[in-house]
Amino acid sequence: MKLHDSRNTEPCRHMENFLQHEADGTASGLAKWYAVAHAARCAPCGSFLKTLRMNIGLLRAARSRDTDQDAIARLEHGEWRRP
Repeated sequence: MKLHDSRNTEPCRHMENFLQHEADGTASGLAKWYAVAHAARCAPCGSFLKTLRMNIGLLRAARSRDTDQDAIARLEHGEWRRP
């Protein structure tokens, strides 16, 4: 059974929400199974899920790093702007 046009690189529209919840870890039960099973058989959705997982991992890693509070303060107060 062909689930997706192989020329299309966009995920299936009806799967985006399922895939997003699977990638961020909030999917469970049947919704989780459905997202993973579909992504395993649909190349665009599989690629979308893989990319989402990677990006979420990068964002979580960046959030956990120590931030330069001085740089944050300069950005918040607009001291980087030139008159």
